[in-house]
Amino acid sequence: MIVTETANEQETTPPGGEAHVDPRGKAGCLRYFFSYVPSEPIPEVPEKEPPDPNEGRSLADSYRLARRNLVVVSAICLAWSTAQFNLANLTFDVGGATVDLKDASVPLLLAVSLLYLAVRYGVEYAMMSRHIRRWPIAQLDFRIVSGVARFSVLALAAGALRRSLWSVLAVAGALAALAMLFILLTVVLMFVTTPIRMWARDRANRPSAANAAGEAMIWAGVFAAILTVILIVSFAVGTYTYDPLRSRLWSAPPNPVAFAIFVATLVATFLSHWLLRPITRALFAARPGYFTERQPNGNLRVTLVKREKEPLL
Repeated sequence: MIVTETANEQETTPPGGEAHVDPRGKAGCLRYFFSYVPSEPIPEVPEKEPPDPNEGRSLADSYRLARRNLVVVSAICLAWSTAQFNLANLTFDVGGATVDLKDASVPLLLAVSLLYLAVRYGVEYAMMSRHIRRWPIAQLDFRIVSGVARFSVLALAAGALRRSLWSVLAVAGALAALAMLFILLTVVLMFVTTPIRMWARDRANRPSAANAAGEAMIWAGVFAAILTVILIVSFAVGTYTYDPLRSRLWSAPPNPVAFAIFVATLVATFLSHWLLRPITRALFAARPGYFTERQPNGNLRVTLVKREKEPLL
């Protein structure tokens, strides 16, 4: 089924004049929460998709090689964090030159290698053709490997504090607890954000219970993520400065720099679920569910279409 609607073109720069500045921009982003602000015009999308510049340039072999290297380094990071091995000699020859890394920081070397391979892994995925990047199995494979890489970075940061299997298990439990806390806060905040969004839409003469509920859920998620980060930092500071709590969790005071890096990595790992969405959306070559046409009178016609999903197998 195809649904069409027309959106009028908005002129932002009057002829012979300066660009119009929206005075509502000075109020900050919270104006979207306490009032109804019409959304910006959607970007134009042609009906026919342009030719794929990556067609015939599939780098499947390179992608598999990058994935294998990333998984191997992730496994090494996890093994190092759980004290499965020690490196007694870090001296090796490179092109006839002797490199001695016995005084180097092994977690730092592993972290740099892991981050480089993760970026390389994403680049190799982006260089494949669209029909492969839109394949659900390829997307699932990318999500799994990237999740393993993010957890390996967090485990590596935890291993800098204390190398043991229980430290990695505690990190996994902390991530599960943060997910449950975020869901709980989102549900609780829905009772606050829903009346505000309904009031904002009623004041703008745009009542819609369904849209208000969706907007309230989004705002509740934003506030829940902010509160979760605040709780993470507050708990970390409390465990380091409050003696009764520190004595229960730490047998010896942790290194403040390593502890700060671990907390920052934990916050980044928690927020990466949302921060990486624009990147994954671009990598997966998601096709919009509409296309636009410019009519002779200058109006923009939007046609909504239900596109068929790529087969799973």
